[in-house]
Amino acid sequence: MRVSVARRRRWNNILILGIIAFIAILNLPTIIKTYLIDPPAEQSTVPLLFNPNTQVEAIHFSDWSLQKVDGQWQSTQAIEIPAQELVSRWSALVGTEVDQATFDGLKDKLNAPQTIEVWYTELEEPQRITYYQLPQFWLLKNWQEQWIAVSVEPNFLLPLSQ
Repeated sequence: MRVSVARRRRWNNILILGIIAFIAILNLPTIIKTYLIDPPAEQSTVPLLFNPNTQVEAIHFSDWSLQKVDGQWQSTQAIEIPAQELVSRWSALVGTEVDQATFDGLKDKLNAPQTIEVWYTELEEPQRITYYQLPQFWLLKNWQEQWIAVSVEPNFLLPLSQ
């Protein structure tokens, strides 16, 4: 009788260890991801105005333009700062996303919309940016068709010489 009890305990211990090993194998991918693999860099959730995956070739405003000619940015109208600086300002522009309810609340304060065309080297159609210039901020539609609010001085984005 003593032999069978010892044999049963041994098999119970083997069975318990086998179940523990099975559970460990099932959780191994999670353990590896958590402790051994670095997490990927998180993408910015700040909405950008321009498409960050392409190079800007030209920016056309209603009555003047910024164009890249032989690798140098040129303006078709006299501006207070170098054209490269102005393109950098527009390219780095980020804002706060405006939801549809907020946009609907602002509709009665909006004046006539204006449009900017941004041409990219890799795309055949331009990005058309509709924008409203309000006293406190600019309201622009970005490359992902989201409305964003940007608080800047008017001459920061449109520094035309008078």
